Amino acid sequence: MPHDVAILGASGYTGAELVRLISTHPSIRIAALTGDRKAGQPMSTVFPHLGYMKLPDLVAVDQVDWSGIDLAFCALPHATSQAVIPSVPRHVKVVDLSADFRLRDPGAYAAWYGKPHAATELQEEAVYGLTEFYRDDIRSARLVAGTGCNAAAGLYGLRPLFMEKCIDVNDIYLDLKASVSGAGRSLKEHLLMAEMEDNVMPYSV
Repeated sequence: MPHDVAILGASGYTGAELVRLISTHPSIRIAALTGDRKAGQPMSTVFPHLGYMKLPDLVAVDQVDWSGIDLAFCALPHATSQAVIPSVPRHVKVVDLSADFRLRDPGAYAAWYGKPHAATELQEEAVYGLTEFYRDDIRSARLVAGTGCNAAAGLYGLRPLFMEKCIDVNDIYLDLKASVSGAGRSLKEHLLMAEMEDNVMPYSV
């Protein structure tokens, strides 16, 4: 029997890619898609390339019927996930793709993001989603935190060296490049092609 899944934030780029990927999974059925600003619209209107799929229309998060849903993928923006996930019923397992639950320590979160976390009780129970390192914990977790491409790229190479005490954590410098699409769908002037073509721009420095 397939598991019924909700995708929160399906109207964004990450959400749409999730729809495309998991729609082919034999054990998953997409039961709900949310996009507050595009509620009531078919996914085929928002993303015409998904028009060949039979999908539910987009609804607002507070309109989701959670009664039959087993798992939710949260593709909402950073800081939005921590406001929404506490309202998801406890019987639903959640995979959050934002940065909101990657750090378990509330103090570390506040130091890095410049404000306190809004759901510290969930922050403390979340499991970091690198299956190669935390597979057993992920199996039993109710909330799994998405890893983030930059963090994962660093951890895959550095963690084995750190565990064997081959390197000093204070002597690590990572020079990572990410695509513009990682910044999401919202319009930002500095990310227009006219600004970014043949260009590299530092962020979070």
